[in-house]
Amino acid sequence: MMRSMAEPYPFAEFEWQTALLDARAHRLCARAGGDVRIDCAVEGASFIAEPAAPQDSVVIMAYNVERGYHADEQLRALRQDPTLPAPDVILLNEVDRGCSRTGYRNLAAEYARALNMCYVFGAEFVELPRRGGNGGRIKSPCEHGNAILSRYPLGNVRLIRHQANVSWRRRVVPVLRIGEPRLGGRMALAADVRIGRLLLRVYSVHFESGRHFAAHRREQALELIDDAGDLPHPTVIGGDMNVGAYLADLREGTAGEPVTQAFAERGWHDAHAALPAAERVTTNSGAVIDFIMGSGPRFTEAGIGPAATWANLSDHRPVWARISLA
Repeated sequence: MMRSMAEPYPFAEFEWQTALLDARAHRLCARAGGDVRIDCAVEGASFIAEPAAPQDSVVIMAYNVERGYHADEQLRALRQDPTLPAPDVILLNEVDRGCSRTGYRNLAAEYARALNMCYVFGAEFVELPRRGGNGGRIKSPCEHGNAILSRYPLGNVRLIRHQANVSWRRRVVPVLRIGEPRLGGRMALAADVRIGRLLLRVYSVHFESGRHFAAHRREQALELIDDAGDLPHPTVIGGDMNVGAYLADLREGTAGEPVTQAFAERGWHDAHAALPAAERVTTNSGAVIDFIMGSGPRFTEAGIGPAATWANLSDHRPVWARISLA
């Protein structure tokens, strides 16, 4: 049964910055409590020209932008791809802020400005200098994380650093100085979206990667499920969940993937559950790891950005779902 979307819940709109700070010079994070437990402020600004009118439904999109190497092309595709409805809320992963590998840009802010949205950004990692490798060359420490963009006001914003986490501090080949050494750890960015008099809670997530860390991913999922458990309004958790074993479940009709099982056991719904396994792929490597999960909202349609348009813009494709507010 769908929970009431009336607004008995307090809403504190985010205190938007009146001017954007130089992402290269101004950092959000301070190292504290070891390699994982860093303290980071949340950044946000609004580029909404006019308040969006409440609608009978909203479109949620989740997209791992692969640091923003092709941000301009991604934005062009968002405007021009006829197979994707215009998103009202976007949950972004792997967003660079002030990194040399992406021209020291503040990618979340640029995305929001280009789409006339407001945004909040939270740092997952402080990227440490290295010569290259999978994470690209980093000349000086910079920040990398999750963002939430919206056509509607955002409030009750929190950065949730997961309790179950893995240190990335020493993930580097010492002689070559390549790899992905980082401070910080996996986190979620939470916010309430105010749509007229209604609230919708969203979480932008990026669970731990690697086949040996399935238990960590499950604990990260359960932490957010519990966090949302007492809310009087519907909730969406979306993003890159790194569940590499899920495609086998889809093909074989099994239920062995720990993260997706955690959601199912708690009564959450996969927005893309009705799609055939062959149409569920969300990455260039052929995996199904990007999700939009809901507790309360009714998904009326869902889709995935076609490879023909999106495969060269990131190693992930955007996933989207329409939620009925009626």
